[in-house]
Amino acid sequence: MSLSCKTRIKSLAKASAGLSLLALSQMPAKSSEIQLENLNTLTNPSEKSTSLQNTDIESDQIVKKLEQLQADVKAKSIIISIEDAIALGIKNNPELEIAFQEIQSLEWQLISEKRKWYPTLNLNGGQPFSGYQWSTFVQNNYAPKQTNQGTGEDTKAAIKTRSKTYTTQANVSAKWDFFDLSRQADINAAAESLKRQKLLFNVSARNLILEIQQSYYAIQSSAQLIDSFSDIYTINKQRLREFNERQRIGMVTVLDVEQTKSQLFQELNQLINYTEKYIAEAGRLAEKLALRPGRLAIPNEEAKPQGIWTQDLEQTIEEALRQREEIPVAIANAEAQEWEGIAALRRYLPIFSLQATGGLISNNGYNSVAANKNPSDQMMDSQNWDASIGIGFNWRLFDGGQNAARAQSQFAQSRKFLAKANKARLEITQEIQSSYSEMQTARIGIASAEQAYRSAEIAQEAARARFDIGVGDIVGVVQAIGLLSQAATQKSQSILVYNTSIAKLYRYSANWPMDSKSNVDQRINTNRQTTQP
Repeated sequence: MSLSCKTRIKSLAKASAGLSLLALSQMPAKSSEIQLENLNTLTNPSEKSTSLQNTDIESDQIVKKLEQLQADVKAKSIIISIEDAIALGIKNNPELEIAFQEIQSLEWQLISEKRKWYPTLNLNGGQPFSGYQWSTFVQNNYAPKQTNQGTGEDTKAAIKTRSKTYTTQANVSAKWDFFDLSRQADINAAAESLKRQKLLFNVSARNLILEIQQSYYAIQSSAQLIDSFSDIYTINKQRLREFNERQRIGMVTVLDVEQTKSQLFQELNQLINYTEKYIAEAGRLAEKLALRPGRLAIPNEEAKPQGIWTQDLEQTIEEALRQREEIPVAIANAEAQEWEGIAALRRYLPIFSLQATGGLISNNGYNSVAANKNPSDQMMDSQNWDASIGIGFNWRLFDGGQNAARAQSQFAQSRKFLAKANKARLEITQEIQSSYSEMQTARIGIASAEQAYRSAEIAQEAARARFDIGVGDIVGVVQAIGLLSQAATQKSQSILVYNTSIAKLYRYSANWPMDSKSNVDQRINTNRQTTQP
């Protein structure tokens, strides 16, 4: 609760007490007797006194719980300015990390496409590519059937042989596709995709800044409403106590007291709602700033209008159409799809290559040596070298029309993104017009709402004074306090709409608010220190 509001409440309470005494001293006795008689027919004053006491206890308990919640929020929160909040969000938010890593991926993809210009070199072997292959086996060969002349039995002459060989084989091949018209088209497509993603990084950063500002201003608005309705609740509670005392002597009815009581709890409900919004927005802001779990973030200043937009509508639209990334993003997508279609058609053209090969086959060991023979007598050792170089080509003459169909699909995608670029221009114009109108009406609304709030304060005091001297009724008092609540809400809402519309104009015109551009550049430089293609 602000100091000015507290001072105003104290003054109002003193004035009301004086007016109440004056009214009591001037009230005719007969009138009082009549009101007392009517009151006694409705209810027992002692019961209503107990009811009021219960109301005080219940309302005070609710207020204490709300105050405790607010204190817990402050204890768990970092208190931060809007400039520092934007800087912290840009530094920590993982959405920008995702966007940057996508840039890194496309940078490497572009490098990969460019390196297709380099020749390829392969080293391979047959069985296997390098090393030794060896085997040992015994083969039993039997001589033709023979008969023993002495015994008449069949005999077989057993002949055993063995082999062991070592083989080394290696082949080297080099190939350079020095003429491939589809390759440059693939490079151009990758370059346009990279260009698009760099633009999308700025889009992500601008969206993040806007979201931080919206949460920040929403917290300020909720805090302002909590403060205003706390003041109104205090006024209403003091009035309820005065009415209860007047009920005892027949100056007000039970209906008057119950109406005031109902309004008191309505104001408490509003306090509960605004406290809930306050905590929720503090959590959302903490999420945007990527604070550790359990931590919240709240503004370090009260709600107030944030600057003035100096450009007129036409200038703002012109600047937005010139600077907004969404338009070149769509054009870059269109260009990438166009080049991919061209690459598909160029795959019907021949590819010329410079090719060179070389190989070595080395064998040593022995083969089919009789078991009773020394294998060293039949060792073998051989080496074969070969090499070739020449120009070849590969020309796919027919693929069933696959690449032609793929090209037409890519060209259709290109036309789609060009249409999206035109759509983006229309959407940008509409966004600027809407935000500019909001800013203008909100700026007027702030002055009107502030005057309405001051008038509502005076009207509430006047209605209360009239009631105290007996020339007004409870309805006028209830209506006056209701108007004060509405004026407080409208005042806060006007400031919120104005600040949000200014933030939107920065976003939709592609202007960097405060020092956010340097923060974005710093984030990019920090990320590049870890990974650089």
